[in-house]
Amino acid sequence: MDEIRIIHTGDTHLGYRQYHSDARRQDFFDAFSAVVDDAVSMDADAVVHAGDLFDSRNPTLDDILDAMGLFSRLKNAGIPLLAIVGNHESKQSTQWLDLYGSLGLVTRLGARAYRLGEVAVYGIDSVPKTKIPLFDYSVFRDKGTDARYNLLVMHQLVKPFPFGDWDIKELIDSLPIELDAVLLGDNHKQETIKVDDVWVTYAGSTERNSTSEREPRSYNIITVRDSGIEISKKVINTRDFLFIPVTLAEGSDAHEEIFSRVMEYDIGGKVVFVEISGDARLKVDLSETERFLLSKGALVPGVRDLRTGVDTLNDQTLKVTFSDPNDVVREEIKKMDLTAGGLLLDDIIRDPLIVKTRVGDETEAKLGQLLESIDFTGPTPLRPLSLDVSPGSEEAADDKQVVGQSGRIEEKNVSSGDVSDEVSDEVSDETPDEVMDKVADETSDEGSNMPVPGQKHTYLTEMPGEKIVPTEKKDAFNDEEESTTVKEEGAGKSGVNGKAPSAEKKTGRDAAKPRQYNLGDYL
Repeated sequence: MDEIRIIHTGDTHLGYRQYHSDARRQDFFDAFSAVVDDAVSMDADAVVHAGDLFDSRNPTLDDILDAMGLFSRLKNAGIPLLAIVGNHESKQSTQWLDLYGSLGLVTRLGARAYRLGEVAVYGIDSVPKTKIPLFDYSVFRDKGTDARYNLLVMHQLVKPFPFGDWDIKELIDSLPIELDAVLLGDNHKQETIKVDDVWVTYAGSTERNSTSEREPRSYNIITVRDSGIEISKKVINTRDFLFIPVTLAEGSDAHEEIFSRVMEYDIGGKVVFVEISGDARLKVDLSETERFLLSKGALVPGVRDLRTGVDTLNDQTLKVTFSDPNDVVREEIKKMDLTAGGLLLDDIIRDPLIVKTRVGDETEAKLGQLLESIDFTGPTPLRPLSLDVSPGSEEAADDKQVVGQSGRIEEKNVSSGDVSDEVSDEVSDETPDEVMDKVADETSDEGSNMPVPGQKHTYLTEMPGEKIVPTEKKDAFNDEEESTTVKEEGAGKSGVNGKAPSAEKKTGRDAAKPRQYNLGDYL
């Protein structure tokens, strides 16, 4: 067979304005451009991109056009670009690779093989950690070809490499295709091992995404011959990251030591980090150190005070690429105490299999099913409610909040003329439990008149100057009837506030009303 050479790269993170620097954004494009230049100069048979083409799911128009320019150079040279979707640029439905594919610039890999002579290339887009155990290997069934070698491109952290989520041996054994090599993305360090005679290799990132990536950046060259597969590494020339260690001696001038140490290095055009250790009692003006680095030509100045843990660039050495963002969101939503309807809406909106144009229809259908399953003839579900009614609390002082039938807090207005100041003061000094105990004691001799669910009760209500009229009232849990108090003329001037009451009829409600349902209480 003819020799086939494939450039394996990935994690280009185009558009990343690292340290808020436009120059660093250009560095990421320049690094990938160097890979494209090498592919054209060596007349590669294909370039394989293993995911994370862009750093963001929403790249700018400049990022999209600049990437298009790089892809066009490969197309003009007759070199196919084969790619999969990484976790950084992954969208719910149509991917950026689909856009470039419609222009004839990129081929998105999948279960159907792309043939390069005697080599068949397959692909699996980035799979969230929680969905790895559910991966359906059967999508590759009957997709095999008569190719001599089979390559699989993935964007995953796999075992036995560090931080691995997916056991690569399990994948190799489960896939209904005999693999010869797995070309990986997501790990930014170039590494290569063999698992059951199958090459498993990471190409590494084309630019440094954090200060932890101190090794030179690179990509892989996959050479396929009759004798087998050979993997080699090619280093990319990228902007230097310079780390200057400074140890402050006791009693020394901190800034003099730092500046003299920096002068020993050529820092022009580099990303420079001064790492300070030593005597913790010596004070260092970090902003002054940064100004000094800029004055000496540093592109990006950074200061790390290892004594206090302060990092002026706040560089996160571990990015959130090792966990599924959906897991984080799901855990936070659990803390929000949403209703069944709210949780249902969240699942629909964040479901990657439901396109945005279908969200409205799916929501209407699912909520309809939920409503059909609810028994509206039963009592309204109460929600947990916590009220602080201890003496001196805001609720106790207000004394107007009560729990309504729907489980929500309702306002109960009590006019100053309904009860005397003496009664109000007396009640405000007792807790609700003490009030209930007192009522129980006072009624224990004559029989309790406290409401019992399902029974009617007779209440004798009396205020000064009123005539007692026995009234019937259902228990407090079924407030369909209200007690009635009738005031008569001639009751004397011993009424409330010493005034003679006139003939008046007071009712809590004019008539029994049907139960009102609040749909939100059920959803």
